[in-house]
Amino acid sequence: MANSPRPGVWVLERSTDYGQTWKPWQYFADTESDCYNIFNKRASSQPVYDDDAICTVEYSKIVPLEGGEIVVSLVNNRPSSMNFHASDKLQEWTEATNIRLRLMRTKTLLGHLMAVQRQDPTVTRRYFYSIKDISIGGRCVCNGHADVCDKTDPNDLYKLLCRCQHNTCGAQCEMCCPGFVQKKWQRADNYNTFECE
Repeated sequence: MANSPRPGVWVLERSTDYGQTWKPWQYFADTESDCYNIFNKRASSQPVYDDDAICTVEYSKIVPLEGGEIVVSLVNNRPSSMNFHASDKLQEWTEATNIRLRLMRTKTLLGHLMAVQRQDPTVTRRYFYSIKDISIGGRCVCNGHADVCDKTDPNDLYKLLCRCQHNTCGAQCEMCCPGFVQKKWQRADNYNTFECE
């Protein structure tokens, strides 16, 4: 954040269809009761499933008043986090074409109560969100057949393609290249060093 407190209630959302539909990745609330009343979720910092959208109260505290960080990991502490390549559900959970922050309530320092007491409706207009920096890390889904994704899709200059290895082809190395189809294609991971022949 910049020169404002962190948001009180908000949702980190993702779209996998270029913004047509949105699904929550994580909920953030002021209190455990907000988690339940607003999002119908129990407050938790530990996901039960690989695709569990949790509600946390950790990043909605009033301190610091400015410059507070919010760090979200979509993989850490999930049941399959130590075996990411073997979990289709966790890989699907981390996929997104678009990301959205839906800010729902500011931190008011109980200013809304002052507005009632002093009969000053302008008090709550003085609160705002202020974001200084957003950093998003990600990786291409290359099915274990590429170390780098750097080739640009000729149809979309913002979309990166995998630099395929192991005689695989496709934007995500999802098939054996022509002439290398002796064996049926497989995903490669730490335990399986499959190579098309």
